[in-house]
Amino acid sequence: MNERTWLGTIFGTMAILAAGCGCGQNLTPNLTPGPDGGQDTDVTGGGDGDGGPPGCRVLTDCPAGQICDTATGNCVAAPGSCATDADCVGGAICGAGGTCVANTYGGPCVADTNCLTGETCIGGICACGGTAYSAMVVAPNVLIVLDKSGSMRDPLASGMTKWATAVAAVDTMLTGYGSGIYFGLDLFAAPGGASCAAGTVLVDPAPATAAAINAGLAANGPGGLTPIGDTLVALAGYAGLQDTTRSNYVLLMTDGNETCGGDGVAAVTALRAQVPEVRTFVVGFGSGVDPVLLDAMAVAGGTVRVGAPPNYYQADDAASLTMAFSTIAGSVLSCTYTL
Repeated sequence: MNERTWLGTIFGTMAILAAGCGCGQNLTPNLTPGPDGGQDTDVTGGGDGDGGPPGCRVLTDCPAGQICDTATGNCVAAPGSCATDADCVGGAICGAGGTCVANTYGGPCVADTNCLTGETCIGGICACGGTAYSAMVVAPNVLIVLDKSGSMRDPLASGMTKWATAVAAVDTMLTGYGSGIYFGLDLFAAPGGASCAAGTVLVDPAPATAAAINAGLAANGPGGLTPIGDTLVALAGYAGLQDTTRSNYVLLMTDGNETCGGDGVAAVTALRAQVPEVRTFVVGFGSGVDPVLLDAMAVAGGTVRVGAPPNYYQADDAASLTMAFSTIAGSVLSCTYTL
């Protein structure tokens, strides 16, 4: 799903919310006698009962044959006829008989003068408040943590290695969801470093990172051990997942057991306890994984799979890995908007 920027104009049916947003409030004419004993029906500053034209807010405040000029708050002679709504003012529109008739809340309009008090003409509809909002989806941060241990060289039944299959699945996910999610990349073990070294963040989560992530994957390959716990521990306090304005996630994919003595469950528990919270999705690839460990990590990471057990996402070929990544990406797409 692509990042969505849309114009959230509040109009039309929002008229039913008038009482909550100020439209239609206090529209009863003020009938307090004026200085000459007459009645003042003006609230906005028109007639005051002193012999001048009667005051008004809307068409219905005025005597037959007159309309309300909302610019002055005075009842004035109605035009003999109208061809369009533009010929009418004071909360009136052009009726079927070619004369100005009273409009309704949320009614049609060509200008603000066609609308009742408290409404503004927006997009041909009288709207409460008349405010247009630009709303932009708040994209989540997702750091892909990818196992590149030596076992990722192993071939699948398709003939492709696990590594090549994972790289292709990541690319598919980036293509489908990269415009709505801020992706980053972390690979097990620092390039050229010790086999049990914590993973290295190659690309920070940010907009439009597909090219950088694909380049990072192309420049690296399988080798080393499987430091699951230490790689996740190293992400504690990582700035790329500390954005308080959006959701933050880790997407871990591994094809094996923890081989460096780390504690994956404790690591994802600590990430989730951070402020802001970082939740961890867990994907096991192939038959060499530790399902008990991955199950516990998914629970601790707050991402138990729909349809569990297992609690984590198990993939054994290209299709199931691509599906797991797509399901996870689709589940984190934000329903939060900034106005």
